[in-house]
Amino acid sequence: MQITNLVTNNVETTFIQTDKFKTINIQVVFLGHFNKDNATKRSLLSRILPLSTKKYPSKKALYNKLHDLYDMSVGVSTYPTYKTNMTTFSLNYVNPKYIKSDINLHIEAISLLKEIIYNQNIINGGFEKKLFYEQKSILAQNIKNVYNNKNRYALRQLLNHMGKDEIISVSVLGNLEDLEKIDEFSLYETYQDLITKERAYINVIGDFDTEEMQEYLKILGDFNNEAATYEVVSNEDKEIVEVKEYVEKQNLNQAKLMMGFRTKTNSIDPLYPALLVFNAMFGGTFQSDLIRVVREENSLAYTIVSQMIPDLKLLFVSAGIDSNNYKLTKELVEKELVNYQNGKLNLDNMRLAKDSLINELIEIEDSPNGIINFYFRNKIYNQAETLESLLEKITNVTEEQIVEVAKGITLDTIFLLAGDNYEG
Repeated sequence: MQITNLVTNNVETTFIQTDKFKTINIQVVFLGHFNKDNATKRSLLSRILPLSTKKYPSKKALYNKLHDLYDMSVGVSTYPTYKTNMTTFSLNYVNPKYIKSDINLHIEAISLLKEIIYNQNIINGGFEKKLFYEQKSILAQNIKNVYNNKNRYALRQLLNHMGKDEIISVSVLGNLEDLEKIDEFSLYETYQDLITKERAYINVIGDFDTEEMQEYLKILGDFNNEAATYEVVSNEDKEIVEVKEYVEKQNLNQAKLMMGFRTKTNSIDPLYPALLVFNAMFGGTFQSDLIRVVREENSLAYTIVSQMIPDLKLLFVSAGIDSNNYKLTKELVEKELVNYQNGKLNLDNMRLAKDSLINELIEIEDSPNGIINFYFRNKIYNQAETLESLLEKITNVTEEQIVEVAKGITLDTIFLLAGDNYEG
């Protein structure tokens, strides 16, 4: 695998050459600011953009075109990293060297990507009404469905309580109040800001000649490359004065416990590999200490897992429990963290955690988008990390580093979604 960074179409472009895949994958990524004011608009926009264009004004017309081009696929996604939003236009098509065709598939594919980015089906200054209101209705239903998914609902409530005035309380999906205010015209303004004001990057992976591919990419035209400051990770250490506890009752058979912790380690910290190992040991694998202590030894949880949001310096533990086991479960989780902070580590668990993380990283190499996303995140983090270097760092994580990471973790907020019979 060879990685080359060049300037194409006025913006930074990463070419990843590999003969491992029979497809070409191209991403155009726009970086912008992420906040409560634009989160819902971005969420809706990402649903509308890949469904039609001026040249292919219906979902069926666009689908037929993609089918004609050997089942090419396109997509648009939006996702934040701390206070920065990434809107990604992705294109995946079969490498022309594996097919016999009279058309130049590179030109056809990249021309279609340009059509999706720049030539949306805009009518009288707004998105086509039928498609707009169809997707607005679907998004509204998706937002409402969070309430029915009790794990997602409990996590959302935890984050709302934990950081009421922070970016962590902003849902990527959006909210109904803001969605109601959006029409096809205001969303078109958001779209215009995206393609004209936000900084763009291009990523390509596949088996190709770099100079030739660079020429094909010129079809897209020039993008915005104006310097802008984007906050991609949190550098703030929150001081916890006291742990906040919230309980909500619903008609449930199984309560959902969410425990939110602040860490002092983000995605670009030298101790980040140690945080990865800590999380895997603590509650991130089937062999974790939380599963052993809470589920296997004390039979208190149906499920229990720890997960990180390193860009936000957050770690949370989620568990499915009987409401009446809340206090003991909470105490055992806190006690297990204290054990880590005091250097009481299970070395067999540490080895298994490293093996699990290494296998996950190796699996990234089997996915074109996984590889692109890994290297692009390191680009915006201003890191020179490779898969090989991260594997080595994980292998070399020490007990002392894990203890240091653990000492920087503090319980902030607890949210319990309990059954009606809970009397705590």
